[in-house]
Amino acid sequence: MRITEIEIRACSPGNVGDAVDGARLSGGTAPEVVVISMKTDEGITGVSFGSGGLDARVTARAFAQVRPFFLGRDPMAREQNATEFRWFDRRWNHSPIYAYGPFDIASWDIAGLRAGLPIHQLIGTAAERRAVYVSSMFLDTPEQYAAQALEVKARGFRGYKVHPPGPAAVDLEVYAAVREAVGSEFALMADPVATHSYEEALRVGRVLESLGYLWFEEPVYDYDVQSLIKLTNKLDIPIAGTETIAGGSHLTAQFIASGAVDIVRTDPSWRGGITSSLKTAHTAEAFGLTCELHTALYHPLELANLHTSLAISNTGWFELLYPTEDFDFGLAEPLDIRDGYAYAPDAAGLGAVYDWDAIDDATVELV
Repeated sequence: MRITEIEIRACSPGNVGDAVDGARLSGGTAPEVVVISMKTDEGITGVSFGSGGLDARVTARAFAQVRPFFLGRDPMAREQNATEFRWFDRRWNHSPIYAYGPFDIASWDIAGLRAGLPIHQLIGTAAERRAVYVSSMFLDTPEQYAAQALEVKARGFRGYKVHPPGPAAVDLEVYAAVREAVGSEFALMADPVATHSYEEALRVGRVLESLGYLWFEEPVYDYDVQSLIKLTNKLDIPIAGTETIAGGSHLTAQFIASGAVDIVRTDPSWRGGITSSLKTAHTAEAFGLTCELHTALYHPLELANLHTSLAISNTGWFELLYPTEDFDFGLAEPLDIRDGYAYAPDAAGLGAVYDWDAIDDATVELV
């Protein structure tokens, strides 16, 4: 089997919901997306969404730099392709971290379609479902976070992750208000998105421990390894990180070996596709660490996350941004979420049923 054609669409969904304002994005528009359709000489087409950033037309050109590498290749040779792309990219391209993953996801989609199996079964299923927690966008007041957390709990989701607005003093008010609102048993996580100094993170982390939060994610700048090491040594609350670092499982292994994180983060969208995410998860497992998958924003891409999470043993959660309805662009059939758990489709490959009319309407350029 050979890849004969790759279509790259730059898509702008527009203002798709209330979460857009909370994302603090320029111009009040939703995150944009790139859609890849990878066609083969056997008549099988694999599809994947990809991160589009603030301008999908610009981002699609980064994807277009990867396209010549895949044309003529065998999509079933995913390990070979990943290894040889690393050499190719190191010498010439230096692609952004989000550029390769969708090509790998589309290759897995092809493999599942060819085998007639959902991707998680093709890899080897570890679980039939994953507990769903939702992540807030950036709200204005502690009261708004507390109200949203109560809404999330009432809707049956299993946990709530706070993206606080800053500065640290306000963040502490938010964390306390949310815990008081939902009670002591509901799962909460904290993610200040790498905004604290070491001293702030240490103070905040100790309060989070007293409030019973499950983990403290990206408390300092992603590459501030020494501060991360000190935090993991001094705090009991697990420190989660690595979701935005380059280098796939290779650099993640260095973070693990140096004791910079207690929980590893990865995802197929940003960090090398399903192939690389599996390597990261297995590396973490060998060190006794869990691997939690970072949200991929839009739900067609969350399906790649879900299949990956169902094929690894050292994970427990599935993350979606909230309100979830603001990120369902591109799917004609919604994610299967029941009683706070996410289930993968039974159909082959990713199992996505795409809303091609909506995708066509949002397409601003074919690259």
